[in-house]
Amino acid sequence: MIRNFLFHRVNPKRELLWDPMDPVLFEKCIKYISKKYRVVLLEELLEDKNLSLQKNIATILFDDGYLDNLEYAAPILKKHNCKASFYVVTDCIEKNVPTWTHILEHNFLYTRQTNFKLNFDFLPAEFKIEQLETAEKRISFVKKLKPVLKKLSHENREQVLAQVNLDCADVDLPKVMMNWDQVRELKQAGHYIGSHTVTHCMLGTMSNEYNIYEELRNSGKAIEKNLGYFPKTISYPVGSYNQQTIEQSKKAGYYYGLAVKQDVYNPTRDSLFEIPRIELYNENWLKTRLRISHKLEQIKKAIGY
Repeated sequence: MIRNFLFHRVNPKRELLWDPMDPVLFEKCIKYISKKYRVVLLEELLEDKNLSLQKNIATILFDDGYLDNLEYAAPILKKHNCKASFYVVTDCIEKNVPTWTHILEHNFLYTRQTNFKLNFDFLPAEFKIEQLETAEKRISFVKKLKPVLKKLSHENREQVLAQVNLDCADVDLPKVMMNWDQVRELKQAGHYIGSHTVTHCMLGTMSNEYNIYEELRNSGKAIEKNLGYFPKTISYPVGSYNQQTIEQSKKAGYYYGLAVKQDVYNPTRDSLFEIPRIELYNENWLKTRLRISHKLEQIKKAIGY
């Protein structure tokens, strides 16, 4: 069994809605993982059948392409002699804009607007609001809205996000993503750069095959243009994929696809296009250790959670 550990942001600055992992906790994770397991690059593991069958193997993975990956995570990885795979959203890298999930929360957190126009027929009645008078109400609202948006079709989600951007036009987007030179630094340090699509779209909610293919192919081509190779791996944004996603990923030129699933990876059981990952969060050390050992998920299953 292989443990693929997924991270996103590593930053000492605390945030209310999506709190990055503190560097102190991240180093504790890497120190613990590197002592307990043999840490290898996922892409090297997948291409070496003998390696994939060994015990106590782990990989370190990052999604999105945040600048703090380079500023805070990379030095800690270097200190503990660990290599990682970074899956970047190419539009976010080229335009220095965060993912839609980050922008959504940032908008509601920082806007001073109180009037909103979210009267879409496909939204549940409680979300067809016209006013959110206080910051507390806006924060509470977006906490509930985000999981609902993840369940919508791609087209409906895009409509809501576009309207939120209009309603929150007073908000400046944070400049928190890497650029290609910075991504190249990670590659030169021995890390692997893979794809996380062009726009961080939820591939499993998209119906148009051509659009899915373009998201997959164009992100890989952007990486090829800037780094010199077409990536072997696609990380599905928000863990969203289906059989059509897998077929288009293969067609676009990928060899491996990464899900989330909060599960260990069994090469004899799991498809190369449904490789599970264990996501780690900014939590207390006991809970983090339970996630790393996979005991937390076992406990949840035992109690029917």
